[in-house]
Amino acid sequence: MSDRVVIIGAGHNGLTTAATLAKAGREVVVLEARSVLGGVAAREEFHAGYTSNGLLHDTSSVRTQVVRDLDLERHGLRWRDQPLDICAPQDHGDPIWIRNALGPRSRVEGPLSNGDAEAFARLSALLQRLRPLISRMLDRPAADPLGNPLPLLLDGLALRRLGIADMTELMRTAPMSLADWLRHHLSSERLRAALAVPALEGQFAGPWSASTAANLLLQTAGDGREVRGGPAALVDALATAARSLGVEVRAKSPVERILVDGGQVRGVRLAGGEEITCATVAASCDPRHTFLQLVGEQLLPLQLASDVKNLRGRGTTAKVHLALSGPLEVPGAGTVEALRTGDTLDALERAFDAVKYRGFSSQPVLDVRVPSMSAPELCPDGHHVVSILVHYAAYDLDGGWTRDQRQALGDTVVRTLAAHCPTLPEQIIATEILTPVDLEDRYGLVAGHIHHGEHAPDQLLFMRPTIQCWRYQTPIGGLYLCGSGSHPGGGITCMPGALAARAILAG
Repeated sequence: MSDRVVIIGAGHNGLTTAATLAKAGREVVVLEARSVLGGVAAREEFHAGYTSNGLLHDTSSVRTQVVRDLDLERHGLRWRDQPLDICAPQDHGDPIWIRNALGPRSRVEGPLSNGDAEAFARLSALLQRLRPLISRMLDRPAADPLGNPLPLLLDGLALRRLGIADMTELMRTAPMSLADWLRHHLSSERLRAALAVPALEGQFAGPWSASTAANLLLQTAGDGREVRGGPAALVDALATAARSLGVEVRAKSPVERILVDGGQVRGVRLAGGEEITCATVAASCDPRHTFLQLVGEQLLPLQLASDVKNLRGRGTTAKVHLALSGPLEVPGAGTVEALRTGDTLDALERAFDAVKYRGFSSQPVLDVRVPSMSAPELCPDGHHVVSILVHYAAYDLDGGWTRDQRQALGDTVVRTLAAHCPTLPEQIIATEILTPVDLEDRYGLVAGHIHHGEHAPDQLLFMRPTIQCWRYQTPIGGLYLCGSGSHPGGGITCMPGALAARAILAG
């Protein structure tokens, strides 16, 4: 049988796996169902002359070791020179600014007391001190609690080296709610809410839900630098690197079935009937799709089938793209590149309430980027593209996502953003509205979940996605998982793909 490896999906993780394997001398074929590469990081025109830069827009967690290992800078990747500043507008008064929001020298400006500015500086310093330990845990395969004790002992030693104060803070933070933890550290409610938004991305949870503080800690694993040009520029570099190493990348090649014989992979069958023989398949798609659709429940061990069907990952995020005739402006702040809405933690919690009852929030939480400010090629000169992640909108909306409901969501998003950017409505040239169901249809995200499963304590580390598959290898011989549903999880990091490739090479 051929020694080739077939990778299912040409997203950032699939391409990372492919390039890493090819660099080690393996023959690799990447099969992508869509006509464009990149998955949730794909560049796509949503109106004539206006292009989005990916479903997700934060590249601050891309691992520099992957960039280094694959020599991505030689293949066109560039880091942003300017740090990102995030605007947190208020209903009354001037906005708060989080300067260098994703980096080690983050600071706040605006109508805050000296005490709050100092408290934020202390909090930022704490997160930077915790970052090496968190990165250590996320940038290698999850430690086996029943296997070789050495990795766990080394983690314990690294934890001790933090000192008693930081060690205690880390241990008490993980099970806490975001709201409790942020209220312990900061007194500004607007600042608390702005910091909470990224930790709630893709979660069926609000800031008062238990263990949500841990997700904020996960945000610290990257070094805070962003890729110039955003997620799509990362994909360009990965695809160029993979092809330079001999990887065959085939678009418009949807896999219909992973072929299994006697518990061992023997190839894949495409939707058109073509079969590709191989002994190894790495799937970057959602584990639920991999096992239940591509393999088939009847071929799975009973416990694995049960665990996969019970994975929690119900989408709560929608996406809106706007084509604007000018920049996004906030009175008192001027032109902004990044903005987060939500005046209070309780306002975020009320927005989450809507999805509990299969609705979408009338005051959604918006995580806004203007990618055209750093990538002007996305639209005509002087115009701009706005990328909006919308929290919260239920995948299983009561009554379904009809055309009217989709439009109502878009109108709600524009109204919410226009409350802070009053010139916005007259600037809009075109709008693209993607509900969680649309995200499932376009990107293959099961139940519209942007991370292939929630980041929850029982779905992280050696329990992601299940205890049977936590080191990328599955009970089916030759079948590996290399997507966001595996450790260390979702977002634009490239680590699931890199770690899966190492597991395949280790055999």
